[in-house]
Amino acid sequence: MAIPLIDGTSGARLPLKPAFGSSCNGCGMCCAIEPCGLAREFIPDQSAEGPCRALEHDAGRFVCGLIRHASRYLPDLPNDWADPHLGGIFAEALGAGKGCDADDPEATFTRSAQRSCCTADAAACLRARA
Repeated sequence: MAIPLIDGTSGARLPLKPAFGSSCNGCGMCCAIEPCGLAREFIPDQSAEGPCRALEHDAGRFVCGLIRHASRYLPDLPNDWADPHLGGIFAEALGAGKGCDADDPEATFTRSAQRSCCTADAAACLRARA
């Protein structure tokens, strides 16, 4: 799956997405595919689909702008004095540093198929899993 070109990369080659649960390598796929709930709630005009507006490229990897400097994305903050405190809160809420949380394409398909199976006919789904 290709990651849409996001300003700041200058077309640089980006790291490949690691396996779900592996250490984060800054590939940015999680935020390039869709914004997190925090971005949708706090960043004005953030769409529910497409790349997150706070996704930043720095030194060959992507990072969360809400964690680095929230004041750039939250217009109600008068200045950047609260950035370190808010960054810690956002990092904790997002599970930053806990590993890759972007679904692997194959896993996404499997979970999606299981969900539709279970929604359509729970008894048949349970029999199929047995």
